[in-house]
Amino acid sequence: MGKQTSIVRYTGRVGNTVGYYHKGKLCMRSLPEHVNISEATKLSATDFGTASKAGKLVRYALKPELGIHHDSDLTNRLNTSLLKVLYAGSQQRGARSIQRKHLNMLAGFKLNEDTELGKLLPLKPAVAQNVNSLRIAIPAIEKGSIRHAKNTTHIELKAIAVGVNFSEGDYEQAVSAKVMIDIRQPAEATELVLPFKAGEAETIVVFQVKAFSEEGGRLYALGNRKYFAADIIDIIPSLPEEIILPTYNIEREQKPVFMWKDTLVVPQME
Repeated sequence: MGKQTSIVRYTGRVGNTVGYYHKGKLCMRSLPEHVNISEATKLSATDFGTASKAGKLVRYALKPELGIHHDSDLTNRLNTSLLKVLYAGSQQRGARSIQRKHLNMLAGFKLNEDTELGKLLPLKPAVAQNVNSLRIAIPAIEKGSIRHAKNTTHIELKAIAVGVNFSEGDYEQAVSAKVMIDIRQPAEATELVLPFKAGEAETIVVFQVKAFSEEGGRLYALGNRKYFAADIIDIIPSLPEEIILPTYNIEREQKPVFMWKDTLVVPQME
């Protein structure tokens, strides 16, 4: 692996070299002339492709509502986590799929690797599922209990929910709710409410903390990665598929009847 230092830099394949980012730095490596790929390697590559597509869905679904700068290694970290979900669902190499019962393995995933929610907040947000909403209760917060940079005056707490359909390769429009807290004084208990309706998608819930500084009556977002966070706090699975059992119309054999001395007689089969 070498670092690119020339004036003209690139990503992707150029000739017999390929350019790529590694931990925020642009690197390059040469391509081998010939590669022997076993069948097992091909199947593993198929599984990795499935995890990569799932990771792209999650990232694109959250992007419109996510208000922090994620780290440069997010794509690789998310793909690795989804690969674990993939492996937990099936042992059939090359034919694995994302299964709803294992998606809870994503809970706690940090969208900003530098900081997690627990380092900033004195609370652990929990999601309560209602009929048509998701509710995240935020207890009262004492003055000075939120970890912050010296010039921070306000903290934005934001909940994001988005439905992702991994089997169809699609996602729904993300929804969010937020509250701004002045950390220079105590904050009363509140609740963030998100519209929600269970369906075919898996609902991913993210809780985000973002720091602001008040200057001249206006709020400006701070860029220090140590003081903003966004974690996946819950995954609400889709509704299970309804199993419709086939119905059969069974015609019963009609037994002959006749009258004998004004009495209806049905012969019995031996």
